[in-house]
Amino acid sequence: MTKEKEYVTYQISIKKGHKLYPYFLEMCQNAKNLYNTTNFYIRQVYTALRAEKPSQPLQQEVLHTLQAYIGIMNENQLRTYQKNLQKQKEKPAEERKEIKCNLFTLPTKEKSFLSYNFLDCLFKTMRQQDYINLPSQVNQAVMRKLFKNWDSFFESIKKYKKHPSTFTGKPRIPNYIKLSMREVVFTNQVCKLQGKYIRFPKTSIKLNIGKLFGEIENLKEVRVSPAYGKFKVEIVTQQSEPPPKHIDNNCYMSIDLGVNNIATIATNTGATPVLVKGNVIKSINQYYNKQKAHLLGILRHGKEPKEGPHTSKRLERLHEKRFLKIKDLFHKMSYHIVQFAIQHEISTIMIGKNTSWKQNSDMGKQQNQSFCHIPHNLLIEMIHYKAKRQGIMVQVVEESYTSKASFLDNDAIPTYDEEDIPVFSGKRIKRGLYRTKENKLLNADVNGAYNILKKVVPKAFADGIEGLCHQAAVSTPLVLSIS
Repeated sequence: MTKEKEYVTYQISIKKGHKLYPYFLEMCQNAKNLYNTTNFYIRQVYTALRAEKPSQPLQQEVLHTLQAYIGIMNENQLRTYQKNLQKQKEKPAEERKEIKCNLFTLPTKEKSFLSYNFLDCLFKTMRQQDYINLPSQVNQAVMRKLFKNWDSFFESIKKYKKHPSTFTGKPRIPNYIKLSMREVVFTNQVCKLQGKYIRFPKTSIKLNIGKLFGEIENLKEVRVSPAYGKFKVEIVTQQSEPPPKHIDNNCYMSIDLGVNNIATIATNTGATPVLVKGNVIKSINQYYNKQKAHLLGILRHGKEPKEGPHTSKRLERLHEKRFLKIKDLFHKMSYHIVQFAIQHEISTIMIGKNTSWKQNSDMGKQQNQSFCHIPHNLLIEMIHYKAKRQGIMVQVVEESYTSKASFLDNDAIPTYDEEDIPVFSGKRIKRGLYRTKENKLLNADVNGAYNILKKVVPKAFADGIEGLCHQAAVSTPLVLSIS
């Protein structure tokens, strides 16, 4: 059994004026061009062969290109096959491997989707400009990312045919990138760690990793992506020691995400529930929305909807400032949440989240805006990787009806889209309180957090609701404020 590998990511920001800024600019622009070019070939062939009407000029041009190069592509395949076959013959008989010659065929109406191997070989053969502008493996990584998007599209189509009600509309084929740049990924085969520097292909300029020297052991890859007028360089390394093994000790913790209370924590260990307050994040978003409206008003004054720019340096700085502040707060919150789990010997953390919860939220206009402007997924990711380092499993679970059902009354909690309309014992009332069947008042978010835990692990409270025998545990939970 292979040990699970542990990866750690370090970030470096590259601003204008840095020696590597023009290099990363060129690489990210070339990545965007190759992504769109690859998508162009796939889309033209896919739509041309599946359509009943005659092909358009661009579709005919792509099909003619395939016909012109497929002979050379197969010659190259045969040449490679013969070389590999000769190498195998030189080895001892017990070490030889079976070699197959995979020749390409032109796409048909039944098989209209171009494969990755076909397009990769085509671009190499015709020396496609966008392909050769990027280093080897970097260009292949860009293409593989697009093919993953197409795989997701085909998978979504299958699910849509079975359950169309779970979608907001029919899935569409992957579109072209409208932005000027795209993320590039350098594997450890094309970029090398040399002391306190990282060397990249097609340039003599090296990246000084500064204080990270000594921290980085086994370089796996380097990801470069444009962000707020800069480049975010993510250095991914493999840790020498694997994370602690997860052991289920039947101690569970659930988290209900929200706005006023960013995270509500409940356990089955008898620990008092905790509310992680979100007032600071609400203040950040209010300031951001006000400043954004002011700057956009100046920028768009007297212009038509599609006329002129929609962003500026001041807006980019505003976006970045908001993101960094929220990211800092989420790091602190996730740290305290995981420490709480360690303190109470929790083996599994369950976080409630529904599909399309942002799109279909129904909390009123103001609460909807606040909820949708909080990047809860970022917090989930931070909790996940910090908990994993401690051997704690994190599960993102479905939370339908958990805020409506009464935990103390032991209501059954169904799932959305089930035929029967559920009727619950209690109901949520004003000021974040929930009234049970026996007119007991408890914190509504705490009720939701306990229901998430009960829905995933029905037997979590088989020995009784330990720690909840007194009303204060659920009506007046502990409060954690982070600034």
